[in-house]
Amino acid sequence: MILGIIDTLEEWVKPFRDFVFENSGNPLMWLGFFLIGILVFKIVYDALSTKS
Repeated sequence: MILGIIDTLEEWVKPFRDFVFENSGNPLMWLGFFLIGILVFKIVYDALSTKS
């Protein structure tokens, strides 16, 4: 059961992993990843912070 889930996730991630390895020298890709990470952090922070 668990190994089937892990195998499925590995199949889904493989195309993305290959894309990142092929384009690892592209600074725009890394800038995009960084900005997406900041956006996710902001969304999670705003959701968890208490606003009174």
